Amino acid sequence: MSKNSSPNFNQENIVKSISDAISLGESKSNLACKGEDWESVIGILDEAEHHIGKEMSVNSHLNSVMFSDDFNKQYEKTLPLISNYYSDLGANKDLYHAFKRVKKTDLSEQQHHIVKESVRGFELSGVALDDTKSARFKEIKQQLSMLSNKFSKNVLQATNSWKKIVSVDELKGFSEAELSKVRSKKGYEINLQMPVYIDLMTYADRRGLREEVYKAYISRASDIGITPKKFDNQEIMNEILQLRLELSKLVGFSNYAEYSVESKMVDSPDVVVDFLNNLIELSLPQAKTELNELEHFAGHKLMPWDLMYFSEKLKQNKFNFKRSDLKPYFPEKSVFEGLFETIQNLYGIKLTEIDEECYHRDVRVIELKDKNGLVGKIYLDVYARENKRGGAWMSDYQGLYKDSLPVAFVVCNLNSPSDNKPALFDFDEIVTIFHEFGHALHHLLTKVPFPCAAGISGVPWDGVELPSQYMENFCYEREVIDLISGHWETGEKLPDELFKKIINSKNFHSGLQMLRQCEFALWDIKTHISKNDTYEILKEVRESTSLVSIIKENRFLNSFSHIFSGGYAAGYFSYKWAEVLAADAYEYVRDNGGIGSKSSTDFRKEILEIGGSLDFMEQYVKFRGSKPKTDGLLKASGISV
Repeated sequence: MSKNSSPNFNQENIVKSISDAISLGESKSNLACKGEDWESVIGILDEAEHHIGKEMSVNSHLNSVMFSDDFNKQYEKTLPLISNYYSDLGANKDLYHAFKRVKKTDLSEQQHHIVKESVRGFELSGVALDDTKSARFKEIKQQLSMLSNKFSKNVLQATNSWKKIVSVDELKGFSEAELSKVRSKKGYEINLQMPVYIDLMTYADRRGLREEVYKAYISRASDIGITPKKFDNQEIMNEILQLRLELSKLVGFSNYAEYSVESKMVDSPDVVVDFLNNLIELSLPQAKTELNELEHFAGHKLMPWDLMYFSEKLKQNKFNFKRSDLKPYFPEKSVFEGLFETIQNLYGIKLTEIDEECYHRDVRVIELKDKNGLVGKIYLDVYARENKRGGAWMSDYQGLYKDSLPVAFVVCNLNSPSDNKPALFDFDEIVTIFHEFGHALHHLLTKVPFPCAAGISGVPWDGVELPSQYMENFCYEREVIDLISGHWETGEKLPDELFKKIINSKNFHSGLQMLRQCEFALWDIKTHISKNDTYEILKEVRESTSLVSIIKENRFLNSFSHIFSGGYAAGYFSYKWAEVLAADAYEYVRDNGGIGSKSSTDFRKEILEIGGSLDFMEQYVKFRGSKPKTDGLLKASGISV
């Protein structure tokens, strides 16, 4: 690992560090404009990008996991600097022509693909625009960057704003494990952080409390509900959508959906809409049957705050176990040791925790090694905290470049240790951990020596979820379960009886889950096609996807960070698209030797190591032997057609 492998988490003047990095980038791009070959153009730009990327990444990471008003004020000042730099880079005609010159030289297959995609990137960045339109394109990119940050900040602050002290009687249905998360000096303090919210929706017997918490959660960052109205994101959302439309029209597209899919594997927004509608049509009958069964079991018409509660009760009834039965068998130490061993068995990679000072005492630093030595490093931050953005994600700090090895951040919001107990994970949380490590492996196992296409860089957005969703499948293998389980008191592996129940219940309510994800994806793509109000579009989509009453307080979109601050705009379908690939890939590996077989190492060689340096679908076909089919996803989800 190079001497620069550890991020500087003690940032002081990030505005200056970003300004200095951008000055370096500008000088390098000026040199590259005069270049004639790969080294004198892409080689020089890679050097600059490696440096700038690290500065940007660590700032963005700290703003997400250690949020403070003071740091955010600095961070916001860097956003227009970064946006302007990349806008200028994308609109640089001299640099564009330099890339076209390189395209005519003798290049490797990887280099040719990178140059081809880079040329297209210039065209999507408005390189052909006149000065007036180019200036407006740049202005829009800057505005979008600022608005996305403001959206994310409002969601975080709205989430943190709601807390309530309740009695133990009001938490009837909670086991000691759930109670320990909310116990405080004041009594029992509930909030809208994901681990607590999920527990309340799943276990709280008091329907009135579930309703109150659900309404507080679903109306966050809006002008209605309990959370402060100053965090309302509606105007921000409207402005973001208007700016995206204007930006796409500037570069010759009818709408932002067309602009977005231009750099993805799918051919057009219509293909996406047809793909999603087909999944909805195929899963709808099963979803209706599942809901009818659930309402019959509950004995009354269900409202949104009833679904998770009665689903858990029905699951217990059908499969004779509950989620909390599993938790004692999955303490944090066993889960991660088992995950690390699974990765070693899959790819010959050894993961070891090292002692390194970090930005928070909860963060662990993991080194990855193979037979040839050090591969890379992960900063692992798994516990939920008040000043930490919700959700789970992987982000890269640096890619493979010269003597610098890849470094990634893996972030979750899971239970922390409490009452002299280790952190005990729900099985769903374990699936999330495997998912994010799938992303990390994609980044860390790259063999591509060019930062612009190493790891996850340059991978089309509808392919980036393949490694993560592929990794999820291994959670359901007995071999892996034996590695990740170990009762926190006895060390006993998960009993066969409970393992069978996990497998039997794996696709419980898969039809309803499919509908829900398709609803999000279809709303997303249609919102970025249409000029209509986004909530009207959601209402229209829900006519074919929603089987449960939508309450007037529902302002889910106001906190939908994936779309308004997370990079998935007109791309949320990628989850379903990649699920098709992942189900197909896993089935192939499972049927051809499984973990440690040639097929599993082929996945590493043809997908993980290649990153964005070659055509993604061509690489998939090279690995699999054929293009993926939707049938595999439906089969894996237990949806009969």
